[in-house]
Amino acid sequence: MASGEKLTGLINKATPLEFLPRLSEYLGGTKIYMKRDDEGGRGEGGNKLRKYERIIGDAIASNCDTLIIAGHYQSNAARLLVSSACRLGLKSIVVCKELIPKQNDAFNNNGNALLMNIMGAEIVPAKPGDDYLQAMNKIAEKVKKQGGKPYVIPFGGSNLLGSLGYVDCADEIITQMKQAGESNPDYIITATGSGGTQAGLVAGILKNNLNTKIIGFSVLHKSQQAMEIVTGLADKTLKHLNSEHVPNDEIIIDDRFIGQGYGIPTKECLETIRLFARLEGLFLCPVYTSKAMTGLISYVKSGKIPKDKTVVFVHTGGSPLIYAYYDKLFKENK
Repeated sequence: MASGEKLTGLINKATPLEFLPRLSEYLGGTKIYMKRDDEGGRGEGGNKLRKYERIIGDAIASNCDTLIIAGHYQSNAARLLVSSACRLGLKSIVVCKELIPKQNDAFNNNGNALLMNIMGAEIVPAKPGDDYLQAMNKIAEKVKKQGGKPYVIPFGGSNLLGSLGYVDCADEIITQMKQAGESNPDYIITATGSGGTQAGLVAGILKNNLNTKIIGFSVLHKSQQAMEIVTGLADKTLKHLNSEHVPNDEIIIDDRFIGQGYGIPTKECLETIRLFARLEGLFLCPVYTSKAMTGLISYVKSGKIPKDKTVVFVHTGGSPLIYAYYDKLFKENK
């Protein structure tokens, strides 16, 4: 396998694109489609698998046998790295610290943490003030001394290789919209955390010379910092694709739906989880997708997205997070 080549076996086919009739009706006729990246592959699915197709492919091409990632106890990226490593017969190590305040007594042992435990993940605790990269590099040195060959995964899988996975996703959306008898979407909506998903979508849309607007609802950074991250990564991706750099008006990020911070659910996002489940029988998570969907609903209701437009919402996964926040959803529902 050549360095950076796309790895097969993590995502076996294009993820579904589904029309959401009841949500569309609820929003007054705006056509809402959902790109089901929550259904991609094993490990309970999610957007990181697209990123890992090339990142882990690069690790295998480099003859590495140990994958190292940093995250928190409810990290989707960590959970999917562990499941991918199990699938491929590689070792994985997760450096964990509490980026999210504990939401209940079982928070660090439920949801993604539970699934990683079932898969036999090696979890290395880190102090809140520890530098992630230093901690991962320290573990990498230990692996080398023990005769292993480590590969350090970037935070959230967001680098050039990871971003290319969402160029693939943009291509899939374009093809699937045509198959559905639709023109290209007017908007693509995503939750934006470490930036690779939105950067890849932007690069994919520009590569195809479309006018589709990519809107990222930030769940982690303030908009200016998120825009710098996404712009830089999208530029790298377009350069790799031999395309021009990102125009300034192509990066749209809204940070108004974060609430008190990363991983802390808002009243509105909890209401959105219940609304969406009752309309479509599908589940959003309290950390990423529910905040982005709350933003989408707000944009349509306020007229920022006109009712005659077509929207694709990228479901980036994370449904195991619902179980880690069980008390928030159960108590609010009583």
